[in-house]
Amino acid sequence: MKNSSVLVVEDEVIVAEDLRVRLNAMGYTVTGTAGSSEEAIASVNARCPDLILMDIVLEGSAMDGIETARAILSQRDIPVIFVTAFADDPTLERAKTAGPFAYILKPFNERELYSAIELALHRHQAEMEIKKRDAILFATCFAIEWFLRHKKESRKAKLNHPQTIESGIVEILGQVGLAIDASALVVFKKTPGPDGTFGADIQYVWESPGSPQVLPHSSEGYPALTIPASIREDLLATGNSYVGNTLMLPEWERGFFETCNISSMAMLPLFNDNMLWGFIAIFSGIPRIWSDSEMEALRVAGNIVGAVVE
Repeated sequence: MKNSSVLVVEDEVIVAEDLRVRLNAMGYTVTGTAGSSEEAIASVNARCPDLILMDIVLEGSAMDGIETARAILSQRDIPVIFVTAFADDPTLERAKTAGPFAYILKPFNERELYSAIELALHRHQAEMEIKKRDAILFATCFAIEWFLRHKKESRKAKLNHPQTIESGIVEILGQVGLAIDASALVVFKKTPGPDGTFGADIQYVWESPGSPQVLPHSSEGYPALTIPASIREDLLATGNSYVGNTLMLPEWERGFFETCNISSMAMLPLFNDNMLWGFIAIFSGIPRIWSDSEMEALRVAGNIVGAVVE
């Protein structure tokens, strides 16, 4: 996978430089070279590479390559390839405990190195997709289970508790948001605006605890959204979803999104009694494309929210 970033952990300076040159020639970006376990961990925290080439023997370090890999993988999900001159059984058994994606013996040629890296990156990407699908499935099941429980409790109590509804909706948004790695999930209620335009007020909001705040707010609440005409025609008039990069909107329609540092979004309408009530939106602070499975998770969450609001 061209343009992937690689960290080289090698205690021999000449070998590390040779690896850096080879990797650059193959089309990879080398985030840095580290000669010790301490430097490796610091480099990962600073640059978070896509893959790590890890020498097992790191002279003068507090930990060897296997222990360093374990320490890194306990905090970050990054594929590691061990590069070593040792193939004895004890070393191999210890290396297995770190879950490496490949084990290359020195000396090696460029084709071996390239094949190992490409296979490791592909396998890691496939595993990440499986994890994301599992997370989306869990979030969807959670939303459905909450809705069924809510309807049962509501029938029993003969009323809906606004606080219970709000906490449940926010929890659903949170489960979906974490599953699809969103910066924020927001439920908007449609409001009439001047001259026949439409606006939207934020009703429920979830923001990723690991991301910078997307929606700035004060004691007076969140900023109001005037729904751009380019979205309104597609989203409100026909009931279809809208997915796009906010930079694609006309300049005069980007105010809300620029204020909130939103780069990409996906919106789905919410209906109540067959009337457009509002919409649910995924926001991200970075440009990205939303997959079909991510949109389906948003659609399920939107349907459930639409079924319980008002």
